[in-house]
Amino acid sequence: MSDTLIVSVEEADPLQAPDTLVVRLNRPHKRNALSADLKRELAATARQIAERTDIGAVILTGSGGSFCAGNDISEPDSFAQDMPLIEARRHIRLGLEMCRAWESMPQLTIAAVDGFAIGGGISLALSCDFRILHRDAWLRAPEVELGITYSWGTLPRLVRLVGPARAKLIAALCRKIDSANARDWGLCEDVCEDTLTAALQMAGEITSRPRVAQQMVKEAIGRLGAGPDTATLEQDQVLLNMSDPEATKLQQDILARMVRT
Repeated sequence: MSDTLIVSVEEADPLQAPDTLVVRLNRPHKRNALSADLKRELAATARQIAERTDIGAVILTGSGGSFCAGNDISEPDSFAQDMPLIEARRHIRLGLEMCRAWESMPQLTIAAVDGFAIGGGISLALSCDFRILHRDAWLRAPEVELGITYSWGTLPRLVRLVGPARAKLIAALCRKIDSANARDWGLCEDVCEDTLTAALQMAGEITSRPRVAQQMVKEAIGRLGAGPDTATLEQDQVLLNMSDPEATKLQQDILARMVRT
């Protein structure tokens, strides 16, 4: 695996999990934070895998002991602040398009979450069908503390999994959720010491079933759970949030702390 790859794709051991791919976020020096390039690459990877009829299960995980630190706000264009509006609307939707690409894959998908999933990292994990958390892993969505709404189509997924009140605890109050609460609330299906091994075991269970019927079930459940699509409106709300000087100052303060540490 080249060090320059920001997303790696490898086939799992066929004796352990046949017809399974392991997709790994590979920006450990940034705690796998989602740069614009990483969002594009993850979306392209999902679309390419979706075309493969030989693959029945996909595991998504991170490198360096963590899943994903969320949107990379150290990038100068992370919120498209200085772009013309027509370009900003396209740029700000990269995370949404990434999540949609993962959610719409015909294969069943498993997020193996070590360390933490923050903000957009939660969004990405919730775009998978199943989540397995390490016992010491935690989740947190700090977007409101940055003066912006939680977007990328995450709020409807959160509500479907945990209900309205708990979704507000996560997204509006920015509560940190440990692995035990995540399991109790329905945010994950398993908590363990070795997430990749557990994910491979689940993938083996997935690929042992008739694939077409299984994928039809996934599609049917997706249709039943789908509500009005407001995700693109949320992205415009983020651009509106960014016109607020308070939001800009909050982000500058956080970036300054990141530099000091």
